[in-house]
Amino acid sequence: MRFLYGAIIMCAAAVAASETIDHSSAPVIEKRATRAETHKIIIAHGLIMALAFAVIFPLGAIIIRLFSFKGLLWIHAGWQMFAYVLALAGLSLGIWIATITDQWTASNGHPIIGTLVIGLLVLQPILAIIHHQIYKREHKRTVWIYGHIWYGRALLVLGAINGGLGLQLSENTVKGEIAYGVIVGVMFALWLAAVLFRTFNPKKAVEGKEQEKHHIPSSPTGIQDGVTA
Repeated sequence: MRFLYGAIIMCAAAVAASETIDHSSAPVIEKRATRAETHKIIIAHGLIMALAFAVIFPLGAIIIRLFSFKGLLWIHAGWQMFAYVLALAGLSLGIWIATITDQWTASNGHPIIGTLVIGLLVLQPILAIIHHQIYKREHKRTVWIYGHIWYGRALLVLGAINGGLGLQLSENTVKGEIAYGVIVGVMFALWLAAVLFRTFNPKKAVEGKEQEKHHIPSSPTGIQDGVTA
């Protein structure tokens, strides 16, 4: 919990650093929103998206990799759904910002990529549910779970990269960009370490083979049988 709290504080600091941004070259804001109001919404958008893609989503993937107990699947699902709700809130702010500042252009990929990532994430729980239904019958991993895992990983990485593009678009300070990069680097390093630990842990590998041999699932869905998000 201390680590999560520290990560949240760092995210807030990274986005709040934009308070010192020089907006002299920023797009002209319509009269219905002052420059100060728009700036506050930009900060809120950046903070919410940084929390979702740099902290909460990766932690959800790490948790299901490192732990194994009854109900873990539902904790993982609830955790990731919470992150997705945050991302939807951040997306709504981002759409408002892009619209009022006329940033829906072919040369500006940030709002387009962000909208696509959030939209495509809807398929994540669908892939997991399909795998779950098949696993209950066959008690073995299927192509659906690999799709859930790698599809999720690709979108998470793309979302984190898009966050960096957003910082550049908002003309954030160098300190803010560095802080965001450090947070993303640390979280993704922990995520990779969790993946490698679960994959190459001899004890877990033996347990998985024995369970498959006797058709005993290690979790209600088989998500923990050697591979997870």
